[in-house]
Amino acid sequence: MVPENISSDIISEDSRYITKTYLLDFNNKRINGYIDGKAAIEQAIRKTLDTKRYAFEIYDWNYGSQISELIGSNMVKAQMLIEGYIEDALLADNRIEKIENFAIEKDFNKMSIKFDVITNLGIIQIEMEADI
Repeated sequence: MVPENISSDIISEDSRYITKTYLLDFNNKRINGYIDGKAAIEQAIRKTLDTKRYAFEIYDWNYGSQISELIGSNMVKAQMLIEGYIEDALLADNRIEKIENFAIEKDFNKMSIKFDVITNLGIIQIEMEADI
């Protein structure tokens, strides 16, 4: 049953850009307060890229990345696919407009990846490593 006294004005166009969330302390594996703004989007980027897509029923199938599928691939194939995997994972977030300026350095079984994420709050520079 839908309440009759709720105005449609309560849900605004900007509600899809809400960024306030829990502050995740990845090192100590605990929640430590709240976070908002660009820092919250940066945390969401990290969490999205670190979560294996399709592995957890709690998440929608559009959430997470497929980067872990590249483990065991040859470096040429991985380099061709990694940008698309990152874009596919991150562009599902409506706060993210585009990904650009990829720079990839290859090592024996790792890739160091740098890129810019253009969001509704500005540019976020990301540096990450991926095991291949």
